[in-house]
Amino acid sequence: MAIRLSRILTTVVAISAGLFVLVDLFVSRWPAGSALSQSGLKQAIGGISSLFVSWVAVILAFALFLGFFNVFSVHVNRIRTQKPGAIYSLVLLVTLSATLVIGFWSNGPDSVESLFIFNHILLPLEATFFALLAIFIVTAAFRAFRIRNVETFFFVLFAIIVLLGQIPLGIYLWPDLPIIKDWILNVPALAGIRGIMLGVALGTIATGLRILMGADRPYTD
Repeated sequence: MAIRLSRILTTVVAISAGLFVLVDLFVSRWPAGSALSQSGLKQAIGGISSLFVSWVAVILAFALFLGFFNVFSVHVNRIRTQKPGAIYSLVLLVTLSATLVIGFWSNGPDSVESLFIFNHILLPLEATFFALLAIFIVTAAFRAFRIRNVETFFFVLFAIIVLLGQIPLGIYLWPDLPIIKDWILNVPALAGIRGIMLGVALGTIATGLRILMGADRPYTD
């Protein structure tokens, strides 16, 4: 019974907070001289919505600390039990602790020591990661360029036109190649991107409505 009451309470709180924030997005557009604005309803809804948003910031801060302690305890457990990959957990904990100590000791992320870590450790690691990602993309493109049917034929054809139109050599191969490349990017490719974005927007709206109506309750899982 207590579990059922807690689920009902969390659902009511989540729906109420979501509705206040959603209504504030529409109410904030009301003209300043309208009757509803003069009655104080606009200011009341905006104040409650701002309060909920500020609470979210506080909750996210606590969630960040909770995630930090969870990562710390999980990797300490892995080192204590000598599970496979324990050496990586040790490296993670040492670097995490060193970064925290240096950050607190040097007065924040804008200090010389913190910028040294960012510029000479994090940036080279990110560059290495993106270099490996480029190799994976090239190998995936090579596999995708295998012509198996009519659809893959047009895919390879358009991809080659766009690639050749992007490089300076393309205009010497065919003067109209950059024009065709721009048409492909601005008409069929842009239409496909807009269709995908519309689908994502409709899916986001549907998911939000299901949460607001209580059909989906991820906060109670």
